[in-house]
Amino acid sequence: MAAFTGLDSVGLYLSGGATNYSPANSLGGAQSAKLIRGMLPVFNTPVQGLIIEDATPENLEGDASIAIASGQATYTPPDGLAGSAVAIAAGERAVLTGADTTKAVRVYRETGKTFLGTATFALKDAMNGVFAMSNVPDADRVAGSTVYRAIFLQAFQDVEAILCWITTSGQSSFQLATEEPDSGGDIQTISDEETAPGGLSWEDATAESTGILVGDSNGDLLTDETYGLWIKRTFPPAGVVAAKEQVNFHLQFVAG
Repeated sequence: MAAFTGLDSVGLYLSGGATNYSPANSLGGAQSAKLIRGMLPVFNTPVQGLIIEDATPENLEGDASIAIASGQATYTPPDGLAGSAVAIAAGERAVLTGADTTKAVRVYRETGKTFLGTATFALKDAMNGVFAMSNVPDADRVAGSTVYRAIFLQAFQDVEAILCWITTSGQSSFQLATEEPDSGGDIQTISDEETAPGGLSWEDATAESTGILVGDSNGDLLTDETYGLWIKRTFPPAGVVAAKEQVNFHLQFVAG
C-alpha cells in the first residue's frame, strides 16, 4: 500500500514550533516537524536501508519481522500472520500490513543500501509521551493536578469524519478540545503545562460515541490542511500510587 493513502492518511504532530521534539513542550503555537509515533520499534536484527517510521497500536506489543527479497517486503506483526509482499523502490515509502490489515507499519527504503534479509524487532508502547504526559509527582498525587498538551492533525489526502477519543485504564480522566489554526497555521500557546488554554469547549471524549470531530463541522480536512487538538489530563486528589496507567488515543476517519 502506498504511504499516506490509507491508515496513515492523517498524521499526528507535536506543537511547540518546527524544531520542538519534546512532548513536554508541546504546549501550542506552531506545528512541530516531529511526527507522533503509535508504537516504537526496537531492533534485534536490522536490515540495511530499512527504516520503520510508524506502527499502528493495533499491532500490540511483541516481536515482529519484515522479510525483504527482490525489492519486496513482507510484514509479520506480533502474534499475527504475514501480510502480502509489497514492492518498495529506493527512496520511497510504503505501508506494510499483516493478514489483519489494521496491524501495519510505515517504512522507508533508503537509497544506496543493500535492502535484503529479514529484520526482527520488538514493538513497544511509548511511555509518557504527549497523550499520557509526564509522571505524577507525589505532591500532585495528594493534591490532584490538571495539565495540558496540544497537537496538530494533518491530512495527507482529503479525509472525512475525523473522530478522536481517549480511553485509559487508570485514575486520570481526559478531555479533548479543538482549535482552528490562524492564518499563519498557529494555535494559542500556554506558558506552562498547568495553564489552561482559553476559549475552548472541552468534551468528555472517552468512547467512539462521545468522540470529538476534528476539522470543519463535519470533521473533514483537505489535503495538507491542519487542525489543533488540545488534551487535558486531570489526576484526582488523594490518588493511589500506580506503576503505570495505560492511555490509548483513538483516531477514526474516512480516507478520500
